[in-house]
Amino acid sequence: MIKKWLKIILILMLLYVGYVLISTTLVFKIHTPTAPDWQPAFESGENESGDRVMLVQDRFESGMARIQLIDQAEQSIEISSYAVHEGKYADLFFGALFEAADRGVQVRIILDGIVNKWNSDLRELSYAMFEHPNIEYQFYEPLNLLKPWTWNNRYHDKLLVIDNEMVMVGGRNIGDRYFGPEGAKDATNDRDVIVMNTDEERYEQSVLFDVGQYYDMVWNHDYTKAVVTDVSKRQRNKGKAREQEVKKAYEQAVEQYPQYFLEEVDWLATSFPANQVKFLHSPIERLNKEPIIWLELIHQLENASGFVYMESPYIIPTKKMLAYLEDSEVEIEKIKLMTNSFASTPNAVAFSGYYPNRHHLAVESNGLYEFQSNTESLHGKTYIFDQKISFVGSFNLDARSTFLNTEVMVLIDSEPFARHLQEEIDYAMDEKSLRVLGDARYEADPNVELAEVSDWKVRKIKALSYITRFFDYLL
Repeated sequence: MIKKWLKIILILMLLYVGYVLISTTLVFKIHTPTAPDWQPAFESGENESGDRVMLVQDRFESGMARIQLIDQAEQSIEISSYAVHEGKYADLFFGALFEAADRGVQVRIILDGIVNKWNSDLRELSYAMFEHPNIEYQFYEPLNLLKPWTWNNRYHDKLLVIDNEMVMVGGRNIGDRYFGPEGAKDATNDRDVIVMNTDEERYEQSVLFDVGQYYDMVWNHDYTKAVVTDVSKRQRNKGKAREQEVKKAYEQAVEQYPQYFLEEVDWLATSFPANQVKFLHSPIERLNKEPIIWLELIHQLENASGFVYMESPYIIPTKKMLAYLEDSEVEIEKIKLMTNSFASTPNAVAFSGYYPNRHHLAVESNGLYEFQSNTESLHGKTYIFDQKISFVGSFNLDARSTFLNTEVMVLIDSEPFARHLQEEIDYAMDEKSLRVLGDARYEADPNVELAEVSDWKVRKIKALSYITRFFDYLL
């Protein structure tokens, strides 16, 4: 009798594994997104909104900018993030949020529902957030074992909205490695843009209005669920203890480094005017989505008359992505590309998807550059057209960003901002990156040292590429 039940259980387990494999792989290979109802975000033109833009490049400054924005909030804070990593910065960040909520600011937080499910520190904080009258906390697409096809559609947004007056958009998650000072080990380099509305009378033409509409849509969507709906006495006590820990971390930081917290920040002083700023986001759909952001990127490539710069931690052009280029007039030979190297990449699986395309990209483009470091990696998602139009946010050059994840980007028509952004990028390209040649070697550069990489890591990535090339539509 026991053997019979064990056999039944084994059969059910095998059936479930087959169900999961089909739902998470084959379904996405054959599913075709609906024909996109897409229009260009804008044509280059005059200022319509009064929005100004500011670049936040440095890791440490970006981390402090988030805290400073939270500290200045008077009415509301909305946060979106793909991942929160345990560590000192997460404690500081949530300590600032609790301090803001204590003074009456309404706080809303949306995080990815699978990536953050296993964070024990965050779980304990969720009890405290549930108990706080001014904090609401939700997961986008929490883990559902009966619907494995939902596992691939992850929440990749990164937004911080303050009082509906300022928004920070970028590619950084919440964690120590995104905001570490110079010399920090395993640091991740990215960038953010802060957009400020300077004309309340034209608020509905501002990016802030579009961001607010989008955030409310996601917040109220059926795919978004409350993380906690009730707490036990034990959970309440755990949450309270964790809340006190993050508040203490925040208070100690204020005491030790008052120069970063007590001085009022003049955001406008370092901002740039913009002719137009537009907010773009992926559709909130399951399976393969309409590639709205990819189509906008292609449109900007077609319109560019000269120099184009594209930076992504992963560059994995799949057949389905390239199909949208078939009738376009995109000239790859005018595009300069930058991504990670064997040495710098922290994501062997994603890099294995890029590796088979490396030779073609090096030969056909205006230059393929790879970031050289053993201690840092490239994580920015930035696109510049004709040194005038910039596209910055969370969108990677891969099928996952194109068809699967939620993504957010800001499209900025501002020559002074684009020039400033290009200067920052040129430094990383000239001082920290090497050009890949057609024979897969690097072009020698006396200013850049080739980063060492273990033979094991290279062999592992090359071996993985023979597997992942069949699943590049999921990378």
